[in-house]
Amino acid sequence: MTAAELIEKLNGGSAVEALSALSAIAKTKQGRAEIEACLADRSILRALVNSEQPKVRKNVYRLLGALENEADTPLLVRALETETTLFTVPSLILALGRLNAKDALNAYRVPVSDSPETDKHIAEITIAYEKATQRFLTVPESTLETLAAPREILCFAPRGFQKELRDELGALGFSGKIKGDAVRIQTRDIARVYQANCMTEALLPIAENVPMEPGAIAAAAKTCIGTRYRIEIRGYLKDRTGFIEKLKGLLDGRNNPSAYDCELRIDSRNDVCDLYWKLWNVKDARYPWRKGTLPASIHPALGYALSRYALSLLNGERPSVFDPFCGSGSLLFAAEEQAHCKALIGVDKSSTAVRIARENAKAGNSKARFICRDILHFEAKEGADLVLSNLPFGNRVGSHRENEALYAKFLRRLPHYMNNGGKAVLYTADAKLLERLIKENPNLRLFEKRRTAAGGLSPWVFAIEKRTSPDRRKEGETE
Repeated sequence: MTAAELIEKLNGGSAVEALSALSAIAKTKQGRAEIEACLADRSILRALVNSEQPKVRKNVYRLLGALENEADTPLLVRALETETTLFTVPSLILALGRLNAKDALNAYRVPVSDSPETDKHIAEITIAYEKATQRFLTVPESTLETLAAPREILCFAPRGFQKELRDELGALGFSGKIKGDAVRIQTRDIARVYQANCMTEALLPIAENVPMEPGAIAAAAKTCIGTRYRIEIRGYLKDRTGFIEKLKGLLDGRNNPSAYDCELRIDSRNDVCDLYWKLWNVKDARYPWRKGTLPASIHPALGYALSRYALSLLNGERPSVFDPFCGSGSLLFAAEEQAHCKALIGVDKSSTAVRIARENAKAGNSKARFICRDILHFEAKEGADLVLSNLPFGNRVGSHRENEALYAKFLRRLPHYMNNGGKAVLYTADAKLLERLIKENPNLRLFEKRRTAAGGLSPWVFAIEKRTSPDRRKEGETE
């Protein structure tokens, strides 16, 4: 349905659905232009902001934020002053953030929960407020390069790739030990820590198993605070805002969620918590190529860990690397930075993905080449030493039913994309389907797999080699 057709529905009983559909269209520049061309008279939107139906107000806030038209700012500022339905407020705050309404957001005070029924809504408002005000963060007062003294640092890897991070830290001169999802090191050179591309974040432990009480947390953390900070609580299901207010008063009142150099991380587990510092005033110059992304883009640290693992499976030097579902190019850029690659080729049927990948390649001075083509109709001139790809999962992109046909056709073509002795490393959450198809293909052998975690999902990594003979069917897999 076109934007014009949806706008016609705004006066009827389908306003909520129409607004939601318009918000989806407004995610692109072309979509926003299409909607604006049909909204010369914005009185209909002003009327919807004053609707008696909270769901209508919530969705019109979303649309106005997506349109990012500064002319709508006064309307939304007035709405923030009068809105009383809690579940609509996060959408309103996020809209004001996108419109850069700094004064209105700075003047706003997140309400304090007064009952278990409102705890969830207040938590959502708080998260939305912090996300919206991220746009207004000031530059840190100084960039931290070294700590005052050596201390323990937990360097977190993407789930399932702790060994890859430990090896990378070892190459940087650190002696690390794996501890859960993290690699534990001891150093004062925090700037060098942030050269580890496989690292998602670094935390400085303060204390473990602290009673989940403001007084106990303040006593454990107070001596560590030496600069502007914010408080972040995770896993706490009660009055989060009220808890932070009490803790802030017991510390020193310098909690500033809009401008900070470090974060006091509180990981709550029932009646106890673990405390950490996360430093935000450390220069992070990793991933210079990452100028554009897609909704299904892989996290850059995961991309580096996955490519590091894949490259470790190869014997020769200067490999050629091929990504048949390249998206914004993350895996190829990661491989290029970690190996002297002879060639880097990415294919994707999305013209948007290929455009973003080419822009990223230019930003990162990469030699990777990107081709807009459906992989099922792509003929490679020669095989690759490594086929490395983040396959469509079937939730963010496509569906499981679509994957059944796509994966089957792709697996039949995969051996033709591989050199003899070449490897393929494929990453997907549709693991049972992929594993079955690999085993059914006489030209492929699954020799290793491992489970990971990302975005609430449990994807698997499959390491595959091309059989030199169809008669070699022995399977050797490791979990």
